[in-house]
Amino acid sequence: MFAAIGTAAGTQPFNDWFAPDTTQRHVLGLKVTAVDPYWGLGEFMYIKSADAIVKGSLVMWNGSFNGALLPSTAGQGFPFGVAMAPMASGTYGWIQTSGRVVYKTNATVAADTAVAVAAAGIVGTLASGKQLCGVRNTHAATATVTATAFTTIGTASVVCPAGYDGFFLGAALSGTGIPGSTVVAALDPDGRTIYTGSAIGTTGDKNSTATGTITLTGTYTGYGSGVVMNPFAQGQIL
Repeated sequence: MFAAIGTAAGTQPFNDWFAPDTTQRHVLGLKVTAVDPYWGLGEFMYIKSADAIVKGSLVMWNGSFNGALLPSTAGQGFPFGVAMAPMASGTYGWIQTSGRVVYKTNATVAADTAVAVAAAGIVGTLASGKQLCGVRNTHAATATVTATAFTTIGTASVVCPAGYDGFFLGAALSGTGIPGSTVVAALDPDGRTIYTGSAIGTTGDKNSTATGTITLTGTYTGYGSGVVMNPFAQGQIL
């Protein structure tokens, strides 16, 4: 889990287990540096959403730090960050502007490639005038992460004794006793418990069908991961 290492005290959490809400806790535009043992060093900006943002959306902002989905147009030049969690319009939360991020994709973008904005807030294959500058894709949608986990029949909680590092909201889950089309619906602040469901924020409809110790696999289906550093959409080509 990311932990702040800057001078700000008591920041609203920017980890996957926090749900953005309508209470403003910081000055908009605040930037905080944080570190995680798996994801590494990252920088996060506090914004107010003016759009329907999903986990991993590319989010641009205006001078008042109101965030909206990055449009899929050429030559726009907007700076952007990546949403840490779903944000309804009017809620406050964090976007990541540097470090390793997980973003929504609409294509299986190969690892170690440049990428572009392919739909509103969505990453896709490289296209003229739409490149995402300051971004390098490192993990395709076929990438996986695994952990030893314990399941209990009839429950939506899967416990990883060594921690759930590498798993993220929306990751597709598979393993013995895990129903088809299950995703990470929520993550517990204890750093070990994954809640299963059919969608982010929806639990109880994809409960374990067996009790026991399994190898739990999380697949990036619908997502990619890359390294970003103050990224921006490609500007005009002359």
